Amino acid sequence: MNENRFCSAARGCRWRVIATVWALGLALVSWSSSAPGQVTTSGLRAQQRTITFRGEVSGILTKRGCNSSECHGGVKGRGGFKLSLDAIDPRDDYGWIVEGGGYQVLSPESLKPIEPRVDLEEPTRSLLLLKPTETVPHEGGLRLESGSADYRTILDWIRGGAPYGDATPVHVERIEVSPRRAALAPDATHPLLVTAHFSDGGQRDITDQVRYESLRPEVVKVSAGGSVQAIDKGESTVLVRAVGHLATAQFRVTDNPVADFPEIGRINFIDEHVLDKLKAFHLAPSQLSVDSEFLRRVCLDLTGTVPPPDRVRQFLSDNAPDKRNRLVEILLDSPEYNEFWTFRFADLFRVGGGYGWVHLYWEWVRESVAHNKPYDQMAREIIAAQGYNGPSRVYLLRDNKPVLMERVVAEQFRLFMGRRLDCAQCHNHPFDRWSQNQFWGLAAFYGGMTNTEWFGDNVVFDDENGHEVNFGEQGEELSFRQAIHPRTSQKVAPRFPDGRLLTESERRDPRAALAAWMSSHSYFAEAAVNRIWGYFFGRGIVNPVDDFRLANPPSHPALLRALADDFVEHRYDLKHLMRRIVQSRIYQLSSTPNETNRDDTVNYSHAQPRRMEAEVLLDAISSATGVPEVFEKEGADQGTPPPGTRAINLKHPATFSSRFLEVYGRPLRFVVPERDDRASLSQALHMLVGSTYTEKLTGKGGRIDQLLGSTATNREVIEELYLATLCRPPSEDEADDLERVIEARPERAAAIADLMWALVCSREFADNH
Repeated sequence: MNENRFCSAARGCRWRVIATVWALGLALVSWSSSAPGQVTTSGLRAQQRTITFRGEVSGILTKRGCNSSECHGGVKGRGGFKLSLDAIDPRDDYGWIVEGGGYQVLSPESLKPIEPRVDLEEPTRSLLLLKPTETVPHEGGLRLESGSADYRTILDWIRGGAPYGDATPVHVERIEVSPRRAALAPDATHPLLVTAHFSDGGQRDITDQVRYESLRPEVVKVSAGGSVQAIDKGESTVLVRAVGHLATAQFRVTDNPVADFPEIGRINFIDEHVLDKLKAFHLAPSQLSVDSEFLRRVCLDLTGTVPPPDRVRQFLSDNAPDKRNRLVEILLDSPEYNEFWTFRFADLFRVGGGYGWVHLYWEWVRESVAHNKPYDQMAREIIAAQGYNGPSRVYLLRDNKPVLMERVVAEQFRLFMGRRLDCAQCHNHPFDRWSQNQFWGLAAFYGGMTNTEWFGDNVVFDDENGHEVNFGEQGEELSFRQAIHPRTSQKVAPRFPDGRLLTESERRDPRAALAAWMSSHSYFAEAAVNRIWGYFFGRGIVNPVDDFRLANPPSHPALLRALADDFVEHRYDLKHLMRRIVQSRIYQLSSTPNETNRDDTVNYSHAQPRRMEAEVLLDAISSATGVPEVFEKEGADQGTPPPGTRAINLKHPATFSSRFLEVYGRPLRFVVPERDDRASLSQALHMLVGSTYTEKLTGKGGRIDQLLGSTATNREVIEELYLATLCRPPSEDEADDLERVIEARPERAAAIADLMWALVCSREFADNH
């Protein structure tokens, strides 16, 4: 069926058209399990009423892309004309159109000349009609056909006096697109159906009233009428935009459909969601990982530790059917778990600063992990931190003074809500529905945060006047800190994103009110489970894990919601969340791909290799070689850590020099860490001549030194080194070949050292599969 036939089909016949496509087999379509039911029209929506800007015109501007980020919805607008992205601020848009004027980023004053874009005296002469129809020159090209239904609607609106329109009791609560996911053969087409669900229970087909966008047009294209065309093999998401609402549909183009999808045991709801999508997309999952692969993976993921050879032998020889679950419980209750997740959260929460502060902050993180403190409680203690305690030190990491309120709110929203608001500090967000007013309303919660220095200790508390007090040699110094809107130059009161102001009781402790709101919001649970998921799979369901936005939808939306709901239901229990993940069949799949999933990187059809963090890799090399790392202090206020201290145990690693950690990307915790796991020339050189890869191999008392002093045969040495590094015994072919190589070398010690070097330099060692 071609696009024109679909677009000309009456909407009332749409389901018959879809059924015809299915019957003819023109596309490899796998419908979602929740196909929409009958589409009805809300009785109130069907009534004749006055055309308004808020009701109809803003929808047309959204549908036609006039308020997209590439057009007038950009930061400064375009051609002197500004609109809000997807009509998130319809009142502002109405002003720019009816009153006129040009937008200024740093001033509320309109640029002149102030000319309305509607002409109430001669409606057909309105710029709002002349520009998009290209009756007069228009950089955006043809957006509106003269005489079309949308053209007539806007014209009738202007003729009616261009009213804004009051809020109606019946409104759109959500939009739904069908199918939500489908597999297509190359060159196939498939229609979309978009349904609006109204607050009175009614439904309406709005397929021709929304805007479509393919995130990968090289894979699928989508017409203005909602017809999806397969272009080339791959996967893409189609965004469906309406005023205030967004829906997504996922498509995979493949020429290799799976006729008989394998029946696979499903352990929990994670498997249900992932396997359902794999089946719909004709991606057969890989086999279950072998015991040695699972053991190494789960030990690194839960404890950051490669298990010793004896523990590997014990696990591989255990034939009990529940041994994997028992191992998970042992790891979750181990001291190594506490150490590793203290390291991870210390990294995430940016433990740093002066030595005394580091210990106080780090100890709070350690105790929180050791007692499995609910994650929402951890967040609240950080956001609302008062006094002189561990979490309050996060506000004192820059020159012993509180960080700027705009930096704090941007960081904490990114950390706990998964949203990057930085762009909204200076202007409305160009790619998401966050306004500058929302940003500064949130920043104002930190406007009264005060830092008092008293006898060398810094105490954090909230002061309604918002000033900083310092007691030093020059006496008392006050530095006022208020939230001033950069565009209006007016003081901003704390305000939640939905516009709600603080109540009288909340004003006494504004950050506590903010912490309560953030930790109970749906964004909080979604961001938390997505971040933890990313640790175990190498990518988030939304990826990057802290970049939730309209144009970066989740790969598995229903799974993300299910994980978040489960997390909330179990009171933000981190161990429960991790147990749920690692006990799933999906987590335990092999890293070996099959013919159908070889190119898949987003659907979890097989385990993806993940580079160890710099600290974990250094500890793994030290453990494998049996030679502990010796860390040298850089500051006089630091004590030298005892021999055997692991890199993940350094409370503030930036104060200890380590060329290895520097080369492999140790973050300094000045900002929320973003680790780069790409290989580099410096890393390659370090493998060749760095002390970590050379001196540790034959260090006195190390693993090779002990093996050479024992009666172990060459084959036993080979097996021991394999178990110590790769957590698996060598295959028969590997063992035979290596035994011949060692016996042919004149110096046995040098040959064994070379074998160890080859193992710790291998991708199988450095990656967690």
